[in-house]
Amino acid sequence: MPSIFFPKSTPIRALFAFQATFSIIFCFVNVFLNVFLWDHGQTFRGIGVFNLFSVFSIFLFSLLGAYLLQVFGTRATFMTSSILAFFLFFFLLTNTKSLPSLLPLLGMLYGGYVGLFYVGFNLMLIWLSHDSRRQYFIGLESAVATTAQLLTPLASGLFIVSYGYQPIFLIILGIVLIQILICLQIPQLKTNQRYQRRSFFLPENLQMAKLGFSSSAYGFYFAFIQMSYGLFIYFFIQDEFRLGSWNFIFGLISAIMYWIVGKHLNQSNQDLMLGLGMIASIIVTTTLMLSEPFWFILFNLTISVSLPLLWIPTKTCHFTQIKRQAKTKSTAHLERMIQFLVFREFSISLGRLLFFVLTLSSFELGIGISYYTMIILAVLMPFGIWFLNRHH
Repeated sequence: MPSIFFPKSTPIRALFAFQATFSIIFCFVNVFLNVFLWDHGQTFRGIGVFNLFSVFSIFLFSLLGAYLLQVFGTRATFMTSSILAFFLFFFLLTNTKSLPSLLPLLGMLYGGYVGLFYVGFNLMLIWLSHDSRRQYFIGLESAVATTAQLLTPLASGLFIVSYGYQPIFLIILGIVLIQILICLQIPQLKTNQRYQRRSFFLPENLQMAKLGFSSSAYGFYFAFIQMSYGLFIYFFIQDEFRLGSWNFIFGLISAIMYWIVGKHLNQSNQDLMLGLGMIASIIVTTTLMLSEPFWFILFNLTISVSLPLLWIPTKTCHFTQIKRQAKTKSTAHLERMIQFLVFREFSISLGRLLFFVLTLSSFELGIGISYYTMIILAVLMPFGIWFLNRHH
């Protein structure tokens, strides 16, 4: 239906417009919210509590999103996601003194925002993209996300240094209101058939088991990368503007790489890109055993190149597999796609959960068994992703 706000929009444009606003908020949270909590007196334990509730809620709301998609459709799912984000930043704006008691609620609001977004977005991305063009749309999705990583940290860091966190929270509340308007343009997909509930938690066959294990590996590794982009670097530089400036560089490299990989990925070079991403990721992660500022900056610079090589072929493989598994008599059933997407999110959440359990175990950066355990596991994850997604 035409809209007074976006009269020339198409379903795919509306979808990516919503993703652009989501990516700005997602990037801000990943880079600065843990720093904000640290600046306001939270320890690793408090930050771990926030992130554990986030991880739990991402899956919980992904599951809830499956039923919202069934009853109300995609538009209502995105709208509910935006409303949760509004309450998250409203509480951050108005309840700074109550942060310790609010950490579980804040984590659940953020996890709900992310979980509802991804279950709807990934379904729409698979549904609207043809098999031969899916890697392009996945590359475009990642380029949009990393473009937000270009602008958001730099602008936010400058605002925070000059005015504090409150103006940023107000700006993000405005962005959330824009999201709600964009929701009016999201295509309405619904399914009325019943789910096979076991498929939310258990793989149906060997291919889905591989998808689940590689998703868990990615969940752990990406949670580590997000913490490295934000809090780990902040420990060394102690300045939000410099943190934002470094993330501008990381984002620029990532955006270029996601665009290049998405544009040029095909069946003939998929294993090559996946292998190069795996090797580079393992080598640079191993250097973090030294726990010095130089090695963390080198890690973030290198991972901005290697993660697109590793993840775009993997995600393309995942979505193609989900669509193939969902087909019955040449018809792709929405409810089966949703089941597999929730299973994938469940698997990613297990990997994230393992990472934040280690964070919650009160390690201190550079010393302690938890830190080195985390690095060893992070070294293994790219190999697992490569092994489970390469062509035989």
